[in-house]
Amino acid sequence: MYVIGKPVIQFVTSSIQLFLLADVPTFDAQKVEDFTAVKDEEVQTKVNENNELPSSELDYPVGGQQYGRILVSKIGLDVPLYFGDTEELLRLGAGQFMGSVYPGEQGTSLIGGHNVDGFGKLAMINIGDEIQIQTTYGNYVFTVSNKEVANKDDEAINDRIYQRDNRTALLYTCYPIDSLGMTDERLFITADYTSGPIINENE
Repeated sequence: MYVIGKPVIQFVTSSIQLFLLADVPTFDAQKVEDFTAVKDEEVQTKVNENNELPSSELDYPVGGQQYGRILVSKIGLDVPLYFGDTEELLRLGAGQFMGSVYPGEQGTSLIGGHNVDGFGKLAMINIGDEIQIQTTYGNYVFTVSNKEVANKDDEAINDRIYQRDNRTALLYTCYPIDSLGMTDERLFITADYTSGPIINENE
């Protein structure tokens, strides 16, 4: 039974740790200056006429690796993006929940960051603003469609995290923005895919 249930147990455990921002086993995080965004012209040589990027062409990040940057020029947000959501990584920048999809894949990319660092600026973001996610395999633009404060255990938020119908980025941080320590409330920013290479997971 354990072997059958192990993936589910690990998935749920990682979800709980993400929302509690609890300490989990650490990774050897890359230095911020090691990251280089892929050039758009390099991506164009790999995508097909439908702007699809075969998953076989991707060098997927490993846990603890900085594989991107999140930028919102309108509010001065510019933070490194790491694959993983440990406390160590969240001290360095934003962390992607490892149980969520990569930007460009079908589903929700769940990305969290501390309110006392760069992600505190999300309080100033507005619907219609653009979020850029630069990665090692493609550069993306997502447009903010919703901004809300909700409990970390809110069922509607949980459904949004695990949906697989739309390409979505869901960014969050603790709320109130000026709070120190743990709270039950989170500021959630939902942003819809606007541009960037679509990852074809069947190739």
